[in-house]
Amino acid sequence: MASATISRTDPTTVTLRRGRTLRTIVTGAAAFDAAMGVFCLVAAGHVAGWLSIGTMPVRELGVVFLVAAAIGGETVLRPATSVRWIVGANLFFALWCLGVVALDGPNALGVVLFVGAALTSAGTALVEHRLAATA
Repeated sequence: MASATISRTDPTTVTLRRGRTLRTIVTGAAAFDAAMGVFCLVAAGHVAGWLSIGTMPVRELGVVFLVAAAIGGETVLRPATSVRWIVGANLFFALWCLGVVALDGPNALGVVLFVGAALTSAGTALVEHRLAATA
């Protein structure tokens, strides 16, 4: 007589795994945002020159990065992972990047970086939202 083994994943295990994945993503993004925020504030003149935009949008970008880092850090430290604020911060950043392209007229490198940042930020928001909905 032959027997078959059926492997089933416990829903609790899947939920815990998604929660850990979400926390890992948010932690990494918060660290990146903090580093980029400091970099943009310290090297605003250089970044502005590379992208052919004014220093004020670069400084604003630094502040946006630091706010996103703070929101991400706060999200990670919460016992229950609610991603409403971090998803909102990612979407705001995506729109802000598109606004810089439309209003400040960066060079080709700037356009590629800002549009790419908008797409990846919106994609991150979507992933975070979906992971949180299933976690």
